[in-house]
Amino acid sequence: MLSKVLGAVGVLLLVVGAVFAVRPVHAGGDSCGSVFQPDKGITPMQCDARLSSRGNLVTGFGAGGAALIVTAVAVAAIRDRRTRVASS
Repeated sequence: MLSKVLGAVGVLLLVVGAVFAVRPVHAGGDSCGSVFQPDKGITPMQCDARLSSRGNLVTGFGAGGAALIVTAVAVAAIRDRRTRVASS
């Protein structure tokens, strides 16, 4: 049960990170683009801070989601191994 919950929360964090990555950023009425594809040409200076903070959020959600998924797989593997060792 724990591994399923950890895995589900991990996937949810990855999805939230992906949504934040593709969602456009606006600063002062100007469109800055998204983390994955900033707008072409000269972007206003206020976009730099917004895109940087959005990139940090995306990185945090992605790393947290990946860590939870790895933890869920490890918990499932350890539980499976304990079950096999106890039955032997």
